[in-house]
Amino acid sequence: MQCVKSYVLALTLVAVIVIAAGAVTVINYMSGQGVYAVPGTQSGATCTTLPPSVTTSNTAVFTNGPLKIFCAGSLKILFEHVAEVFKDKYGVEVYIEAGGSVMAVRKVTDLKKVCDVVGVADYRLIPKFMVPEYADWYVAFASNEIVIAFTSKSRYSDELLKNPDKWFEILDRLDVRYGFSNPNKDPCGYRSVGVIALASLYYGNSSILEDLVLKKTNINASREGEVLHLYVPAVLKVSSGDLIVRPKEIDLVALLEAGALDYAFEYKSVAVQHGLKYVELPKQINLRDPAFRDFYSRVVLHILVGTSKEEEIAMAPIVYGVAVPKNSENPELGLKFIELLLSEGKNMFESLGQPFLDEPLGYGNVPQELLRYVRVEGG
Repeated sequence: MQCVKSYVLALTLVAVIVIAAGAVTVINYMSGQGVYAVPGTQSGATCTTLPPSVTTSNTAVFTNGPLKIFCAGSLKILFEHVAEVFKDKYGVEVYIEAGGSVMAVRKVTDLKKVCDVVGVADYRLIPKFMVPEYADWYVAFASNEIVIAFTSKSRYSDELLKNPDKWFEILDRLDVRYGFSNPNKDPCGYRSVGVIALASLYYGNSSILEDLVLKKTNINASREGEVLHLYVPAVLKVSSGDLIVRPKEIDLVALLEAGALDYAFEYKSVAVQHGLKYVELPKQINLRDPAFRDFYSRVVLHILVGTSKEEEIAMAPIVYGVAVPKNSENPELGLKFIELLLSEGKNMFESLGQPFLDEPLGYGNVPQELLRYVRVEGG
């Protein structure tokens, strides 16, 4: 026990020296308890004195932080669960700033804001906007699908549950209000528009896209062979009161719960996490099944049309991505968070309605610490 007392005294002296030197970083030992005890030490036992940077517990010591994350709105609740474990494990606070994935990336690339982890609902945004200047590696790790979410207050919800294939007819009724997120800001938005376009192809009914999107917005469409292109102006305008567009898909949840919206195109994980009712769409259009990759690709969205940021995005199976930006102030912490996400996060995600990929994929200069969790695919 004398050994432990001596060690605590040594740490106290170190803390005094750090404070005297003007350091402002909080050093957190044993999840903030402030005292380090060597496990298993008894009175009269011998022990080896450890330097302050070494711990025999499962709690690592970091002298920097907090960890800052920019992420998709659909990742917020999931990342909060991982962050709780991260804080317990490493004694570091985690700040999560959720929004549309496109905006999360642009905070780094356009606004030059600093964060330690970027998590997006479409992994392709990372190579499109961040590589190579703002990131040189990334991981694709989870999937999802688009569903139509609603509540018991939603008009015609009983009819929809009995006849889910009538979803587009119900949404087009004059007294029904439905919504999706802004395609220019949020992958769920351009995927929702893409799903409606795919439905027009799958059902052989062009009026689905015309009635639910084209007549009510300034989005335009054209055909090139079998491929349907949709063009979303940088300033998206909605001309009908029964269609509601918000910056990100999470913004629509409150409207559903308040009864101000009858239906919303959402990720299945968001519906599950918020206790919403939902109907699943055919796998040929829900963007979940890799077997229909070729059919999905028959719809292409062009976002931010008319600006230098215009991008062409073909519909594809939904895959989420994560990276540590090059401008991170705490890249080691960012890497540790992603390592925890890939190791312990899988069960958390799947319990909240979002499955992991069978094998997460790594691209670029993937750090050595992550190689046990991913299959490296290249740049």
